[in-house]
Amino acid sequence: MALLNYNRSIATNVADSFAIVLTDLDQLILEFGLFVSQAQNFVELLATIGWQVTGSSPVEPNQPTIVLTIEQDGVVVASVNQESIQDGADEDLEMVASLQAVLTNVLVGHHVYQLFARNSQTAQGLITITGPANISGKVIG
Repeated sequence: MALLNYNRSIATNVADSFAIVLTDLDQLILEFGLFVSQAQNFVELLATIGWQVTGSSPVEPNQPTIVLTIEQDGVVVASVNQESIQDGADEDLEMVASLQAVLTNVLVGHHVYQLFARNSQTAQGLITITGPANISGKVIG
């Protein structure tokens, strides 16, 4: 097995360095292209998103949930839901979510990978992506 290709998209590697407020609709956060040169392969994807919760609802369930989705050429290939922890305080809550996926025998050619995020519980609180925010992919053959 050998590394055939690598690419990444990075908004920031630093916490609290920018702000993207999530709604209940998928929002494109990052994207990159990756060329697959041989038919027998693995494509490994890894995304990390730092996020903050403000204005949590006092009514159960009181934690908003972030949904991260990776698409390959417009088709969902990985997703994760992460509910914020309940801290019982009036302070902002900071979280980090990671998503890793391994795709097998991806078709030869150029592919576009996109990372989307949304807040699936907007009534339970506001989610803001604050950093870090990055995604990387490598082709192994």
